[in-house]
Amino acid sequence: MSKPKVALINPGTSSIYSVHEPLNLGFIAAYLEKNGIEVKIIDQLAGDDVKKEIQQYQPDIVGITATTPVVSVAYEIADFCRQAGRLTVLGGVHASVLPEEAIKHCDIVVGGEGEIAMLKIARGEIKSGIVIGEYIKNLDEIPLPARHLMKMDFYIETRKRIPYNVHLTTLPRKARVGHLLTSRGCSYGQCIFCHNTWRRAPYRADSAEKIISEIKYLRKNYNVDALYYMDDEFLTDRERVIKLCRLILENGLENIRWAIATRVERVDEEILMLMKKAGCWLVNFGFESGSQRILNLLRKGNSVDQAKKAVQLCRKVGIIPHGTFIIGNPGETWEDIELTRRFITENDIISPLVGFLTPYPGTEYWNMLKSKNLLPPKIEDIDWDKLTQERIIINISNIPTGKLKKMRTWMYLKYFWRHKREALLLIFNVLMNPGASLVKIKNTFEPVFNFPKGIFKNAKEKRTN
Repeated sequence: MSKPKVALINPGTSSIYSVHEPLNLGFIAAYLEKNGIEVKIIDQLAGDDVKKEIQQYQPDIVGITATTPVVSVAYEIADFCRQAGRLTVLGGVHASVLPEEAIKHCDIVVGGEGEIAMLKIARGEIKSGIVIGEYIKNLDEIPLPARHLMKMDFYIETRKRIPYNVHLTTLPRKARVGHLLTSRGCSYGQCIFCHNTWRRAPYRADSAEKIISEIKYLRKNYNVDALYYMDDEFLTDRERVIKLCRLILENGLENIRWAIATRVERVDEEILMLMKKAGCWLVNFGFESGSQRILNLLRKGNSVDQAKKAVQLCRKVGIIPHGTFIIGNPGETWEDIELTRRFITENDIISPLVGFLTPYPGTEYWNMLKSKNLLPPKIEDIDWDKLTQERIIINISNIPTGKLKKMRTWMYLKYFWRHKREALLLIFNVLMNPGASLVKIKNTFEPVFNFPKGIFKNAKEKRTN
């Protein structure tokens, strides 16, 4: 096959998954372009009609990525493409973990990273089967993600489109937000609920110089006001962050606000002060629980005291501490959840996000349930669409499912009762964009209020393709 045309597809129809631009596809597209391959990104989440785009573009090869909650849509697209005679490739986390399921819908499954594998496929070196993608040791070898192939006007305005996106609620509604992914993997990688437990590749990161070039690109081409780093653990390489902050200041880029996610034990006053000076406005911590017993069970590898200290340090230097929590953990009791509720109440955290423990394929939690025969015996009996942190899939806590749902709702209500300003801001955001908020409101508050039937009749987003 000489000079094939490649289409890379971002599947999904629900706005809740369209927070940020498809960076992983962007890296693959940029790597293919660097090697002389013609590429198009078809983004269903941003409103593209996939079948129409495929018919117009007439690609030789179609690559489709998907996370577990949208994999059913990815499979529908893959079936269509293969039936139309396109060489069809499936990749991403779900296909990597369950390749035998994915191969039923495509010609090739790529497990792991996709750049090198997709280039080999485009060159005709791989034609069928399940392959493990080689990882790139030096991420600076990959060009910046091919944003010129993305619907950036759509993604830059994520703050307007998805008002309940809690890590962005402290930004002005008109803020133009770009997202970056500057590292791969997690240096810890032992939490039982995290996808990093199955990854074979080590932690790697872009250089500070490459990140600066990406910030400049985003400012020049898209006039961004704020940036959010999608890295699983941004502070793994402390020296890299120190160098990045200094380069930001040297280049006069500190007026662009930015936020990160990291572990609680990674922060100290010195690094936070430098980050604040360079424009950092928010740090997102995976607190998970206020119970040390549950943290140990989840294999978090840190303590409640470290979490409290991280919040205090952020407040001291003027950075907003945001965080996520998990309830419904194995063997969890009322006392454990009360400790989590008290942690949220007693520590000055902005817009906490509380989710249910979800058994994503490949995680240690998934393997635990499988060993106990608590998963459906046939993989095809699992409704992947339901695997979100908004639903209780399997409950092996010590709290009845109905009461667990109500507990989550009351945790939110008590938080917003104590934080009136955030409550008013949330209400304003919902009123400005009610359509994008209905699903979230329904999932969060229906367990307590039992809304009348029909009140959320438009909350279920329809598939358009």
